[in-house]
Amino acid sequence: MIKSLNGKLFPCFLITLFLFYSLFWYLNNPRTLVALVAFVSLAIVVVLGFCYLRDRDTLRNEWIFLAVLVLFSLIFCFLFPPFSVPDEGHHYFSTYWLVDSLPFNSRVAADGSFLVREADLNLYSKLSSSLINSSSFDSIFNHFSWFESSKYVSFSDLAFSIGTENVPAKIGSVIGLQIGLLLGLGAYPVFYLGRIGSIAVFCFCAFHAYKIAPKGKSVIVFVSLLPMTLHLAASYSYDSGIIALSLLVFAFLMRGFFGEDRSIGIRQIITYFIVSVLLAPCKVIYCGLIVLAVFIPLDKFEDVNKGRLSKYLLIFVIAASVLVLRLASVTGLVSQSTSSSRGGEAGQFYSLNDILLHPRNSFMVFCRTLDSLGDFYWETTLGYSLGWFQENLRMPTFYMIPYLVCGFICCIDSQDEDAFLNQPLSAMFIGAFAVAALGSIASMWLGWTFNNESVIQGVQGRYFLPVLPALLFGLRSRAIKYRGISATLVLLGICSMNCIYLIRFISVATCM
Repeated sequence: MIKSLNGKLFPCFLITLFLFYSLFWYLNNPRTLVALVAFVSLAIVVVLGFCYLRDRDTLRNEWIFLAVLVLFSLIFCFLFPPFSVPDEGHHYFSTYWLVDSLPFNSRVAADGSFLVREADLNLYSKLSSSLINSSSFDSIFNHFSWFESSKYVSFSDLAFSIGTENVPAKIGSVIGLQIGLLLGLGAYPVFYLGRIGSIAVFCFCAFHAYKIAPKGKSVIVFVSLLPMTLHLAASYSYDSGIIALSLLVFAFLMRGFFGEDRSIGIRQIITYFIVSVLLAPCKVIYCGLIVLAVFIPLDKFEDVNKGRLSKYLLIFVIAASVLVLRLASVTGLVSQSTSSSRGGEAGQFYSLNDILLHPRNSFMVFCRTLDSLGDFYWETTLGYSLGWFQENLRMPTFYMIPYLVCGFICCIDSQDEDAFLNQPLSAMFIGAFAVAALGSIASMWLGWTFNNESVIQGVQGRYFLPVLPALLFGLRSRAIKYRGISATLVLLGICSMNCIYLIRFISVATCM
């Protein structure tokens, strides 16, 4: 009876839901007919495919996960007009600067200015508004050109440095942008190629993380397919590369704790070192996730002595990479400043002395921030408001509840996820998340909040995504048992919700 319900009635229910939901949004905005038909078709394929897979012993084929991830990433890539992702203008020109800094280009002057194509600069000027509406999409269709000849002009409005731009996290967008420039493509194709390069690196890392991890696959699926993750992965933001590297770190941790004995050799150690060296300088607050490898039992290593030595070397490698690339920015963050600017506002940011020497006020500011913005943090981690927090595109909060349910499924016992950490290790995994979350808040407290403000400004839920896998796996419990395959169920749930999300988003965005 249960098998019949799962195999027939449930997919029929979801398909009916999609059809009625799409009909409602079509009647709300008939311009979205083509898009709605496409997403309804996608929804039907997803529902039928994964409801069929629920009857299998396990979701062993990582290529299914990759196909779904690439599909949704490309949809998010072209759904959001250029520069409609937060800070994408900055990230776009920083990518341009990195391309110009390549030895075979050498288009960066001694004063820090660099060359950009006039067509690309005009694209940024034309789309200076971050609003997403029907005119945004009309502009793309009206001005899209596959090839475009354009001269290079000097650009000096923004200044960049290797220490601040998280270069390892932008490799994909740099490659994509470089290919577009070499081919002489138009401004729009060049821009989207940079996004596609970012998608390629993210999907590569997420795919291998899923493949490597013996346990925790449902967590990888959940974090990879969240709307906020897809939004960042399909953009120029270095958050795309940071989340991708963190998924690999999590997968290596899963292999270390739950892989077969004597399965970690010199190759796995070196690979983990490389990933750690790439991730640690990007955001120091995520080093706690990397350091969890120190607690992997020595009997998991092929050679106990090499395993012990590798743990000491890991601490040294992380510290060295941070000191070389991030020391200046960290010391600048905690130093006292006489005046600061935030967008068009001027004032003085909190200093470390302000926080430490006035503990009562600091305690009140911190607690007031959690009380006022706690909902905003978890909602923006999942993705209830994409783009530049455009009011009409924000999802109702209840749309996020099914995503929370999928996250809850990652935390319970199941046929494929029957592995649990002991209590001290669970506390350490949760602690790694807490350190990163508190570090994010502290960095915005020092670097984005004026000392006359009573609430910490600038913190967004997307900063928690790289360490979200550690939190979810640290919270795993045997108290509830799901008798099916949790990775498949999470994949089905996330895909279904993403289709609903996209249908609403397209209809609302294009009716303005």
